[in-house]
Amino acid sequence: MEEIFTPEQVDKLLSGFSKWGSRQGDLMRLALVTGCRVDEIGSLLLDDVAQDGSSFSIRHGKTENAARIVPIVENAQRLLVERVTSGLQAQQQLAAGERRLFPDWPLKPTTGKVNAVSQWFTRYRRLTLGAETDGRLAFHSFRHTWRTVARRAGVAEDRIRELGGWEGEKDTADMYDHGLQREQLTQVQQEIWNALEAQGYLGKF
Repeated sequence: MEEIFTPEQVDKLLSGFSKWGSRQGDLMRLALVTGCRVDEIGSLLLDDVAQDGSSFSIRHGKTENAARIVPIVENAQRLLVERVTSGLQAQQQLAAGERRLFPDWPLKPTTGKVNAVSQWFTRYRRLTLGAETDGRLAFHSFRHTWRTVARRAGVAEDRIRELGGWEGEKDTADMYDHGLQREQLTQVQQEIWNALEAQGYLGKF
């Protein structure tokens, strides 16, 4: 059964990429604080990212609810801005609609997924946390960790689903519900960030 990371495990993983700017460290950090799937982040276009780093947009994904806006808290916005800046510099030869946030993680042409991340992370996780974590922890565990911390912090399940793009049970009221406003989503994301910080997950962010 897949588990969530402990704060100590996250510290060890991020310590290998202590400075912002690496494809590995930046991807892990964004996965931890947004709860996004690895392919959602890894396939992002620069056009999908707000210039001030305040959010990015997922165009489509695994579920019907996957298409969404993901707000980024102020403490993480600079990381996103720095990635956009470096991405623009490295991809000047490409058309605007082809420039990616993580161009150094190749996309598999047939699926549009960043399969290389899982392959790399398996080796890195085993080296960093030990072979005993095989079958228990994966890159997807960042998503499980974000969700678990959010629930333990008392964030309502419907808000977790909306931010994370999960499908959930629907009732007759859903046809009248058009979701939270951008400011409300940002506030919820900040609550989750605060919970991650209080529990010791952001020491190496």
